[in-house]
Amino acid sequence: MHMHRWTSRFVFISCIAFAGCAGSQKPAPADHEVTSATHAGPSGREDAWTKSTLTQFGTLDQLVRGAYDGPTPVGDLAANGDFGLGTFNALDGEMVVLDGVVYKVQADGVPREASRTEHTPFASVTFFHADQHVPVSSPVANLAALQTLITNAAPDATRMLAIKVHGTFSTLKLRAPRRQSPPYVPLAEATKTQAEFTHANVQGTMVGFRLPQYLGTANATGYHFHFVSDDHQKGGHVLDASATSATVDVEPLERFRFSAAN
Repeated sequence: MHMHRWTSRFVFISCIAFAGCAGSQKPAPADHEVTSATHAGPSGREDAWTKSTLTQFGTLDQLVRGAYDGPTPVGDLAANGDFGLGTFNALDGEMVVLDGVVYKVQADGVPREASRTEHTPFASVTFFHADQHVPVSSPVANLAALQTLITNAAPDATRMLAIKVHGTFSTLKLRAPRRQSPPYVPLAEATKTQAEFTHANVQGTMVGFRLPQYLGTANATGYHFHFVSDDHQKGGHVLDASATSATVDVEPLERFRFSAAN
């Protein structure tokens, strides 16, 4: 399917439930309808609110300021998506959500399935349904080159995209934070001690989003990818990557929703 004739409709939820978020948002372009919703669909299935929707728990602004504890159990993510990324309370690892499984990549760089009772201060999920396949006819030199391929295929920067990249990665540079202890320091300080990993010839999947600038500090704008290897031995936030072969699938998302804490 081609990526034209998309519905220009976003659901943008108030961030009133998140301390310090007020004033951090930038308005959506005037040609997008801005509405609101109060709840997600029933647990474990898609409905009118979850289809083509990016559901977010917490805000990046909170995380940047060092608010690393959130109220949302990992088990609650399934009602809103089977694909996405985020982190865990105490900044204890990178989150990768793929095919409905929530992986936790701690400072040893090894993905493990997260417990449903663990909590997250920040996560973004959707139900992934590829709308377009982006051709990759030659090796990809680096992450910037991959992003250029996607941008050329989907040039409208006001559109939210969910992106799945599966391939053989000739090089990978990944990171994962180290668990923090109260009193928490801001994210810029916490990342100074993060673990970094370099891998070669790894098969796996990059899970990510491209989000428009008008989301401000609510989420990471531009491209953002996390990774999990097919053998579940390597993972983390993607700093750079090159690939000998890859398939790139993209889904445009029509709605953006904050999910208020229960």
